[in-house]
Formats: sequence, C-alpha cells, structure tokens
Amino acid sequence: NANVALSNIGGCVASIGYVVGILPLLSKNKEQLRMTQKVLLGGTTAVLSLWTFLGLSSSMTASQMAHYLGLFASGLFIFLAGSPLSTISKVVHSKDSSSILGTLTAAQVINTCLWSFYGLAVKDRFVWGPNVIGLVLGLIQLTLKILFPARSVISL
Repeated sequence: NANVALSNIGGCVASIGYVVGILPLLSKNKEQLRMTQKVLLGGTTAVLSLWTFLGLSSSMTASQMAHYLGLFASGLFIFLAGSPLSTISKVVHSKDSSSILGTLTAAQVINTCLWSFYGLAVKDRFVWGPNVIGLVLGLIQLTLKILFPARSVISL
C-alpha cells in the first residue's frame, strides 16, 4: 500500500536522526552505547539483506515480495513497540516505572489505535496485525506507569 509506505518514510528518517543524535549522549553509559550500536548495525544489516534478497529474486512475484516485506515490517514493529517492556521485571520489583517514558507510551497507544482502525478498514493484516499487538503492548506499559509511578525522572 503506497499510502502506508509514504507515510512512514518521515518516521524512518526521524528515527535514524534520533539515534544518531543521542549516540553522543550515551557515551557515559558504555553498555547502553554498545547495545544501541549493535541494534543499529543489526537492523541496517537485516534491512539491506532483505532488500538484496528480494531484488535478486527475479523469480519472486510482487505478491510474494509484499508478503516477505510485510512479515519483516510487522516483526520489526512488534519488536520496537515492545522494547520498553525489556525493563518490566525491574519496574515490578522496584515498583518504579521511571524507565518507561509516559509521553512516548501514550503516543504509541494513540498511534497504534489509529493504524489498527485503518488496517481493519482497508483489510490489510500487515497494518492492523502488528498495530493491535503494539496497542496491547502500549496499554501494558501505561498500566505499569499507573500501578508503579515513577519515583524519579531519568535523564540521558
């Protein structure tokens, strides 16, 4: 769907710009810097590998290419939407949700809700599927923010 692709280009560019912008701020936390670098390198490698595979597979139909791209994008989005939950055990044990950004989580819930409705309206499982999962993950994060209010604000 060209509308979905075009509307996400700006978000992709902004995300990469964000990562590039915060990398210098992570230099104090070497472990977090290394993890960010690995994710950025791994993600770029995965994207380039997929596009190379699809570009060189002349026997593949457009429908098959769309299917693989849809699976990849869905998996990547689910990983992204659930990444703040990597600290869930820390949040529950410390009863402090300061590691989850409330405004970002609220934006995720609103965004995934809207995309879920759009995906259902156009009957595109690669749009509504990952967004419904992202909505549930966002609601879990908001629930944690409500149950365990942040004791302090984390600054990078």
